[in-house]
Amino acid sequence: MAAHPGTQQILMDLVAIPSVGQEPVPEGREGGEARVCRYLAGLLESAGVDCQMEDVLPGRPNLYAHLDRGCARTVILSAHTDTVPATDWEGDPFRPEEKDGLIFGRGSCDTKASLAAFTAVMLEAARKGAGEFNLIFAAVCDEEVSFAGSRAAAGRLRADLAIVGEPTSLAVVHRHKGVMRFVLEARGRSCHSSTPEKGDNAIYRMSRAALAVERLAGDWQQVRDADLGPRAISVTTISGGQAPNIVPDLCRADVDVRCLPGDRLEDLLEEVRARTGNDAAVLAPYMEGPALDTDPEHPLVRRLAEASGRGLTCAPYATDAPQYASRGIPAVVFGPGDVTLAHTPREHIRLAEVDECVTILRRFLGM
Repeated sequence: MAAHPGTQQILMDLVAIPSVGQEPVPEGREGGEARVCRYLAGLLESAGVDCQMEDVLPGRPNLYAHLDRGCARTVILSAHTDTVPATDWEGDPFRPEEKDGLIFGRGSCDTKASLAAFTAVMLEAARKGAGEFNLIFAAVCDEEVSFAGSRAAAGRLRADLAIVGEPTSLAVVHRHKGVMRFVLEARGRSCHSSTPEKGDNAIYRMSRAALAVERLAGDWQQVRDADLGPRAISVTTISGGQAPNIVPDLCRADVDVRCLPGDRLEDLLEEVRARTGNDAAVLAPYMEGPALDTDPEHPLVRRLAEASGRGLTCAPYATDAPQYASRGIPAVVFGPGDVTLAHTPREHIRLAEVDECVTILRRFLGM
C-alpha cells in the first residue's frame, strides 16, 4: 500500500487548490471543487477505498468514498469543498503558509481543515480495518451558495449519523438557525430625469419595500428561541438605475432570512410578500436551508460529545447538516477551527486542532 501524506500536507495541498464556489465554471471544464475531489479520490483510492464522483452542477461534483465493513451502523463524514472569495487578502490566499503551528490560507478553516481530518480518518480506517462503524466520506460542493451538494448527498446516502465538518472549535453543534435568501424586484417605468412625473421610479418602490422589511425585522425580534435568539431578516445588497439622468425602471435587492426550528420557509415568504405588497415582487429563493434541531439525547450524538469532551452547543449560522436531517439522518456539526476566522482575510487553522479532531473521531468510531 502506498505511503500517504500526513494531515498537515493534505491540508496544505487542499488550500493550494482554489475552489471558490461563486466563480463560474466554463462549459465543458472542471471547477476547483472538482480538482479538490480528484485530489482526495487519488489519496483514498490508493488506500483501497471505493470512490465515486458525481456532478451535482456542471463541472462541480460531489465525491463519495465508502468503507463498508459489515458493521450494524454507518456514519457519514461530510464537508464542503467550496470556499468564499478571497478579498482584501495580503499575499496569495491559495499559497498556504505555516507559521508557529498555524496554517494561513483561504479555506484553511472553512472548511478544508475538516476535509483533511476526515480524509486522514478514512485513510487510517482503511489501513487498520478497525472500528465499530461503516464509513461514508462525502466531499460536497456548493455549500456557500445553495447547499446543492449536501442536498444531493442526502438524497442518495443512508446512515445512522451525519457529522458535518465546520469550524466549531471541536464542540458538537446539535441546533442552529436556518437560512433563506431571495431577491426583491421592483419594476417601474423609465423616463428622462427632467420630467420624473412621467415615469415610475423603481428605486422609490424598493425603498418602501426595504423599509417594510425593516419593520418586519423589528417584529421578528420578538420571535425568539431560548438557545438561538431571534428570527432575523436583512436587506443585504441593492442595485438599480442605468444613468444619473434616467428615472430607473428596475431595482433589485438581496434579502437574507435566518429562521428558527419549527419555522416553515414558505410561511415566512408569505409574511414578506404581505409587507412589501405591490412595491416589490418576492422572487423564488435561491438558497434554502431549514434550522437544525437534533435530539441531544441521541446515543451517537452523546457519544460524539463525550469523545470531544466539549459538550453540546448551538450556533446562529447555517450549514449542510439540515439537508441530512430532513432526509431522516440525525446530523450534527463538528470540526476544527474558529468560525470567527472564516470568510476573513486572516483565515487560519491551528494544526494541533486538526490533529485533535482526528483523535476525537478515532475515539468516537472505536478505532
